[in-house]
Amino acid sequence: MLYQYDSLEYRLIYYALCTLGLEWEKDEAAAEVQEVAQIHGVTVSEVHHALEALYTDNPDPDALRAEAEEG
Repeated sequence: MLYQYDSLEYRLIYYALCTLGLEWEKDEAAAEVQEVAQIHGVTVSEVHHALEALYTDNPDPDALRAEAEEG
């Protein structure tokens, strides 16, 4: 399902992804990343690439709002 950038759902998903990405960068979260990778039958690297792609494909809603206000 696609959400509008200014919707509550989009913001929640975006910030949850940001939090997840930050947590997974910590050493103590490495086991969690490994577990997610094993569950889905992929490598840890693939999990990180998927998360990075989600960031790239889903821009920051605050940045989009700021751009709209400037333009």
